[in-house]
Amino acid sequence: MSGPQPAQPLVEQVMVLAMAIVQEIKRAVRELGFSESVAHLLWELDPAAEPVPLRQLAERLHCDPSNVTLLSDQLERRGLAERKPHPADGRVRTLVLTREGVAVRRALLERVQERSPLAALDDAQQSEMRKLLAVAMAGHRRG
Repeated sequence: MSGPQPAQPLVEQVMVLAMAIVQEIKRAVRELGFSESVAHLLWELDPAAEPVPLRQLAERLHCDPSNVTLLSDQLERRGLAERKPHPADGRVRTLVLTREGVAVRRALLERVQERSPLAALDDAQQSEMRKLLAVAMAGHRRG
């Protein structure tokens, strides 16, 4: 009878960590009055990045483009985002955060980060963990 594989305890710890982070995301989403789907879209709208076509947002969210339209409507009604033509191709529609949307997104991210188990790590430990996770993910993508 063989024992656990060397990575098994690590995988179990990562799963517990992931579940704890998901719970904090759900809690922050409830506090801000969003559905998880709307919050996920809000999370995907990086104000520092080039606007993303709505179809690409649907791919990132693993949903039908019509769902992104409904979620976009909700963000627009709350004054958090607006649909605009893509800067490189005016025929393509994008969703960009308003000033208020940027602030709400930042609040969501900050709440999750502050409450995450990872917040117990100091800057050097977080940096080391990012490096290790990058190595793990690079190996995963090759495999």
